[in-house]
Amino acid sequence: MKIGFLYKGRYFLQDAVVIEILSAIAKRYGHETVLLYDQDVFGPSDNVVSSAWLHQFFSYPQKLIKKLFQVKPDLIVFYDPIRLNHRWGELFLSEITQSQRSWKTVYISFFNATHLENFDFILLGEAERIFDVFLRKCHYTSIQEKIFCDSQLVDLNDLPNPDKSLFERYVNHKDSYLVITSKGCPDCCSYCMETVLKDQMGINYCRRRSPMNVIAELIEAKSRYGIREVIFKDSIFSLNKDWLREYLPLYREHINVPYKCFAKASNFDVEIAEMLKESQCYCVEFGIQTFNEQLKHGVLDRNESITLLLEAFEICDRYHLDYDADHLFGIPGESLEDHLTAANFYIGLQHLNRIKCHNLVFYPNAKISQHSLDSIRNDKGSQVDFFSSVAGSFAMYDINACFQKYFKVLPLFTDKINSFLQKGDHWKIFKFIPNILIIFLMFILAVRNNDKRFGIYVKHYLKKIVGSIIEL
Repeated sequence: MKIGFLYKGRYFLQDAVVIEILSAIAKRYGHETVLLYDQDVFGPSDNVVSSAWLHQFFSYPQKLIKKLFQVKPDLIVFYDPIRLNHRWGELFLSEITQSQRSWKTVYISFFNATHLENFDFILLGEAERIFDVFLRKCHYTSIQEKIFCDSQLVDLNDLPNPDKSLFERYVNHKDSYLVITSKGCPDCCSYCMETVLKDQMGINYCRRRSPMNVIAELIEAKSRYGIREVIFKDSIFSLNKDWLREYLPLYREHINVPYKCFAKASNFDVEIAEMLKESQCYCVEFGIQTFNEQLKHGVLDRNESITLLLEAFEICDRYHLDYDADHLFGIPGESLEDHLTAANFYIGLQHLNRIKCHNLVFYPNAKISQHSLDSIRNDKGSQVDFFSSVAGSFAMYDINACFQKYFKVLPLFTDKINSFLQKGDHWKIFKFIPNILIIFLMFILAVRNNDKRFGIYVKHYLKKIVGSIIEL
């Protein structure tokens, strides 16, 4: 059987790795797999340039349909863990009439989605587990059921290595290799998809692969691709010291290439900084979101203080460890004063590499929805990605747009320039600065900081645009 995996969006996400594992599971049963990929150039998930006008110009759904008929899969699989993109999947499949279809369709999610009429089979549960159950039934019997449910969780160490060949036409695994060592997060941030999944699947959803299991994948990647960099996409890579103490010496011995990871200030200390630095970590990404502790605790449910954030930055500065700061816009109750306070904190941070600006997304079933406006809560077609447009209430829209531009280039400016921009209404200057100039300034900042990630974006982004025109 030939199985086609339908995917839209940027690659460096957990969803892409899950699809790679599903492909590897399918190949275990002797099936052939293909990728039906819309790279969403300039779309809501494009974290380089997100533009509705450009996206419409470069979007070619008919090309994806044409490729679908060329590869002629027997089964099309659409993975949508929290029902965020099911409308896109349905619309795509609805453009092909039933009489044209020569395949069956599968929808995989954690949440009930029995209303989806364009899919022949609906699989509810953890994707790797429920897809394996489905394939086994396909192998041994003719399937009569439409809906498959399974609440059990997989042992991450029993899963095959991700099938990286699935995306290798679109992604340069040599320059940057994506790996995830865990699932879930012990924290309960009200806006986070990991909290939504943990609430659905239970506390045991948070688990991690063994150090040797991860090393085995990376050894294979090093042999096959000659990898130059690793990106660990765990929610909090530095969460467990004992795991790091066992894993990082193995990483130095067998892999020993620069890497980037995510950390949280509340459990970050000198020992972790030393271990990361010694094992070739070149940048740590911290989720800051806001410096307003009332919003941080009362709306976002983040259990960290500003003091802990500043201590983590100071430790990184001391060990010459660069760090990125994730800053969230569109938080219910945010104000101009919050952005000015954040700008003041960011000034003077010695090894601050980038401030990465994200927009709040009200995920289905996320607890933060209780704080959202009715217009957002009732709009099923509202934002679906951190990088789409600008978030926030109507009163904050222009303010957020200005500060998103400002924060992206703030580390480039001197203290004197930053102090000027924060006085009075000088920040409004950014209303008149075009996005293309902001991108150019970000490029200058990346060159100054020797930012490896930005360099990879520059190297491959044009290829991504051209590739989307040629074949998607």
